[in-house]
Amino acid sequence: MSHAALHFSEEFISEDLDYYFSTERDKNNQIRPSENIYSMTPTSTHYSHALNDGQIANFFFPCAPNLLDRIYIGTSVPLFANNWGASFLLQLLKLLKPGGAVILPVYPEVQANEKGYWSRSFLENDFLSRQRWTGFSNVIAENDGVMSLQVGRKWPAPMPSTVEWFYQQRSNIVLQQLLKHENSVSADKDIQNIYSNLVEKVWKNYTHSAIVERIILDYFGAKTPVSFQNISHDYGLLLTELFLSKQINIASGVTTDTEKSLESISSNFKSYFAPHTGERHKIESSMITNISFQQESNVISMINVLSVLDETDRESLLINAWAKLKPGGLLIAYDDSTINLYNALEMFGEVQTYSSIVASKIQQNVNISHYSSIQESKLIKEKHNQDNGFLTVQKFK
Repeated sequence: MSHAALHFSEEFISEDLDYYFSTERDKNNQIRPSENIYSMTPTSTHYSHALNDGQIANFFFPCAPNLLDRIYIGTSVPLFANNWGASFLLQLLKLLKPGGAVILPVYPEVQANEKGYWSRSFLENDFLSRQRWTGFSNVIAENDGVMSLQVGRKWPAPMPSTVEWFYQQRSNIVLQQLLKHENSVSADKDIQNIYSNLVEKVWKNYTHSAIVERIILDYFGAKTPVSFQNISHDYGLLLTELFLSKQINIASGVTTDTEKSLESISSNFKSYFAPHTGERHKIESSMITNISFQQESNVISMINVLSVLDETDRESLLINAWAKLKPGGLLIAYDDSTINLYNALEMFGEVQTYSSIVASKIQQNVNISHYSSIQESKLIKEKHNQDNGFLTVQKFK
């Protein structure tokens, strides 16, 4: 049997596998993996899927269809119940042999809503495939906290998302880079670096889009039209995923991309999503020191761009953004570096912090549970040090 397990990083492998190997959880041996299960992470630089090579592979590297009998998703892997997450599960189904299954952790409805995570209703809404209310279901509760997902009577409808774009276009992107670097002595290394960078952006967008979606829901609700400007270096990944969300209403948006080194990827991205977002999403490029806010917005976000600025330029950019927020608008700032953005945002008003691990606002009197004890300990640390979360400030006047 060919079994693979997906993990957030190597740090979590042992705990993730214990979740499925535990006799306490799997008393009837329904879901226990084979002993030679093959581990994968999104950060590995081992781009291969030779299932007996003793390595830890990257699970975004192309796999042959019908390669695996089972795919186990570790408890450490983000389980966000958003468009990206559903589309990712659909991509995994394509790797299964006939009769194969994705085995995944699922939270009870209340706990799932608390974190924005997968619940049974999330899976059934997007994947249930059965004859009326009788017959075989392809979404099965296996044990406490564990469900399996199989291909049903028919394939689920396509789910446009930024992760679907990556799976469909990664070969074209790599081929384009191969042709561009054909005379370079360092072509292999250059292309691998480009591919690794792209994987990192797509993977981070899963968490970023889920958390920002929750922020918008909390502040604006599901139906209010929202105008949005995002400053980042992600080709437009975040804002595109928010446009595709069924949970919120992004009416118009501008992505200001501060990284101009790979315009071919950005061009591919714009072309792919033009039928989905049309003229509602404008993607432009600008140096971080030359950002302009040409229109007022309900939301302005700055994701992983502020750490490259010194304190004076950072403060100036934040002030300019604040001036272009509409009344009731929201400024969102996040950086996974060690800079302190909390103090920088306090000049505008009360700062609220959202977790960078789950889609929840951090509250001092609330502890957030998690199937992964390692992630749960990180959530506790995050509550005591809110500088590293997604920070929000609302403009009341």
